[in-house]
Amino acid sequence: MKHHCPICRKPTDSDTGADFPFCSERCRLLDLGNWSAEKYKISRPAFDEEMLEELLNDKNPKRHEPED
Repeated sequence: MKHHCPICRKPTDSDTGADFPFCSERCRLLDLGNWSAEKYKISRPAFDEEMLEELLNDKNPKRHEPED
């Protein structure tokens, strides 16, 4: 798979690049440093709160039983 390094934009290939999707270990480590320095942010939740509540209810059947 052909791709461009997310750090320096050099072309990289999944068939030949050991650091894919990065072009080098340097770019891979720079990306890791950016994550650890919190330079990247996830702009919205991975799923909404309603979905989370449904998942929690499905895993805990006692929450579905009416209280007496």
